[in-house]
Amino acid sequence: MSLPVGALTRALVIISILLAVAAGLRPLAAQPAVLISLTIVFLAAATGARLRFGITASAVLVFAYISYGLARLIGGPALASMPYWLAAFVGLVVGGVSWTRWQAGDGWRVPLAWWAATVAIAWPFVAARELNYSMAPSTAAGPIITTALIQMSVALWMDRLLASRRQLRELRAEPLHVTHWAAPLLVSALATAGAALYQRFTDISWLSGEPWISLHRSVGMMGDANPMGVATALWAPLAWAMLAAGGLAGALIGAPLAAGLWLAAWVSGARTTIILMAAGVAGIALMWAVARGVSRRAMALTVVGATIALGVIVGVAASQATTGTPVARLVAALPSGSPQLMAYELFWRRDGYGLAAIEAINEHPFTGVGIGRFASQAPVYYQRLTGTSIPPDNAQNLWRQTLAEQGLFGFLPLVWLTMLTARALVSGTSGGEELILRVMLAGMGAALLFGYPVQDAAIAVTLGTLVAAVGRARADGF
Repeated sequence: MSLPVGALTRALVIISILLAVAAGLRPLAAQPAVLISLTIVFLAAATGARLRFGITASAVLVFAYISYGLARLIGGPALASMPYWLAAFVGLVVGGVSWTRWQAGDGWRVPLAWWAATVAIAWPFVAARELNYSMAPSTAAGPIITTALIQMSVALWMDRLLASRRQLRELRAEPLHVTHWAAPLLVSALATAGAALYQRFTDISWLSGEPWISLHRSVGMMGDANPMGVATALWAPLAWAMLAAGGLAGALIGAPLAAGLWLAAWVSGARTTIILMAAGVAGIALMWAVARGVSRRAMALTVVGATIALGVIVGVAASQATTGTPVARLVAALPSGSPQLMAYELFWRRDGYGLAAIEAINEHPFTGVGIGRFASQAPVYYQRLTGTSIPPDNAQNLWRQTLAEQGLFGFLPLVWLTMLTARALVSGTSGGEELILRVMLAGMGAALLFGYPVQDAAIAVTLGTLVAAVGRARADGF
């Protein structure tokens, strides 16, 4: 990408982010305390990132999975619903990245710029249409603004993490080492796991609400059981690998922490955690095999054996599944009948949301229904198809959701980034924690075929961070 085009798209994205921040804050004028506090969080993170990027990044990321719970403890559910962590992360990005050039190397620069610029151009028009082109303060465009901010800021964050060493030297920018993001995210995951276990075994209503209480599903400190399950299942094997790298003592400490994270994922009831747990078991088995110089054939047999063992465990759990567990919810969702019917439900229909997404794609193949709008439009499309209704929700698949909301123009850069990620996953040969990271990222990719947890800002940032970490490992070491 030439410098003029790169500078233009970069400026466009930064300006669009600032416009989205202003648009998101404007409806809060009637709540001055909230408005002022969100502004302070944003400006403090931006200032800190400009001065000490690494330290500020760690300070922001440690609140990734616990900000909702902390806000609820301080001010109740109303305050917890405010996007404090997103404000901090957007501030971190705005203050800590270049405003004039894209920095990612190794082929990542163009798709990241394309993705962010497409969102930057599209969201103001989508929001204006949602508001009927009225200038009156309204929260109707809230999902659009939030989704746009998440995607633009994650694109800039990944670009910063994927910056080449030459680019960082030219900009005199501070590199973000793995310790700056891995440790704070792990601490945050452990904290939300502790809250989830307290909810499950002591008080299900603590820092929670409906429908989670009635469903007997723990939400931890995230306010939503699904992203909490993803976060804890993702970090369980990573926690063990990070600590085991320090020797036997670290491995002994990491084992109960990983078990606690896995248990928290289980009590979340999120079905995608089954995939992530399987990936974790396979990753640990692979790490063990690589450390002992096991042949590739033996490694494959080890992974197959671990997967079969996990399948047996899941099968036993399915026969005795209690309400609110991932297996119980999966069994309840599957239709009785042929394997083809089950596959159709799992991969295509998805409680009607897959069908609604395909209808939306057929109607708007190039531009989509608008970023952040599919959830509210899904009932309309499903009603048109079947004459029955479903509640608002996402398309239950990352790529299907993107195609439905952003059309072909927004879908192509995502496909490009997916291909780059796949290339990075299969090109590494090292073991240890990097191997676990690659396996868990592959597991996350599989989970995204069945869900859309990246609508949560913390999970979106986590995914972007892991992708960038694997991309950097491919370029110049972990």
